[in-house]
Amino acid sequence: MDGDGEDSANCDGLHKHPRSPSNSEGNSHKQMCDSEDSPSSQQQCLPQKIQWSKGQVAARDYKVAVQQLIKFSISSFCARLASEYAYPDRMTQVLWAKEAWKERCASYEIEMAFNSEIIQIITCRMSHLTSQVKGKVHSLIENIYGFEHGSRESVKSRNRRLACQLKNKFGLCYRNLGDKKTKVPRSRLFHMKLNQKAENLLWYSNKKDEGVMFEKLFTLFPIPALALVYAAAEYCVDEWVDGKRTDISFSCGEYKEAYDKHLANLNKFHLRTKDHGILNGILKEINDNGRIHAKVDLADVRDADCLSDDEIHNVIRKYQQGSGVNETGDEDENEGSQSEDNRCEDE
Repeated sequence: MDGDGEDSANCDGLHKHPRSPSNSEGNSHKQMCDSEDSPSSQQQCLPQKIQWSKGQVAARDYKVAVQQLIKFSISSFCARLASEYAYPDRMTQVLWAKEAWKERCASYEIEMAFNSEIIQIITCRMSHLTSQVKGKVHSLIENIYGFEHGSRESVKSRNRRLACQLKNKFGLCYRNLGDKKTKVPRSRLFHMKLNQKAENLLWYSNKKDEGVMFEKLFTLFPIPALALVYAAAEYCVDEWVDGKRTDISFSCGEYKEAYDKHLANLNKFHLRTKDHGILNGILKEINDNGRIHAKVDLADVRDADCLSDDEIHNVIRKYQQGSGVNETGDEDENEGSQSEDNRCEDE
């Protein structure tokens, strides 16, 4: 659907209050799944363009109100990718993009149609998300796992052994890799430093990040999002298998294969340990610390950090004995007169 229709007053700005979807919206949902253009409706205004970019379509081609809806829809779409599955097929991508658009419109009480270009803008964020995760994780791998740069053979040999350990049977998912020579086993599964550092960069960088805005999806940090981080980490470890870091070409297919493997492993672990709440505790901790990092929730202040009850009662008693007079002001005046006298004596 093109953006040459008449614009209504409700489409000029996003200032409406959220509302719940009506029955008519539920009936139209099935129709929208059949095409990347929304069905024509007299109640819907059409997304209007203000310019035409050459090449790939961009959100900036549309009016400001449409740009905001696209932005919000992209956030919702990416949050769903992180919380459900990062590599849905094309039909599922389109369905999720349409649902994200309708959700944003409903929250602002706007009846605005979408078109195939808008759906394309939203669904393109899938590849952007995976690339972003890889980029953020890439900056952490070297320090967290201890890879070193150097031309000495001893350094290269150590890097090769480390990369082999990390890739062997989900080794990168352990905090401590152990030592075969001394028969020390690996320990602290899924408690790596990578967990919190990567999640803070990707989903909790500020109060407007997806981990905060979509609280219902991130109350327990999503397992699929954790699998995406582990898949990116494995991809980055592959760059060190020859002893020194070498850029390797990014393959979406190989990335997806690693993602599916880590997702299945996490789901299996969660199923077997669900009664003990092991993984749930890890996921809750990631979200709690992430929200603190985003400065959303203030850290709990213990009662011991405050004045004691006796100290407060003493202040109340002295206040009552002084008939409610604030003695601070008198002291300040005296201090001021004394300092004035001192200055005169100095002169």
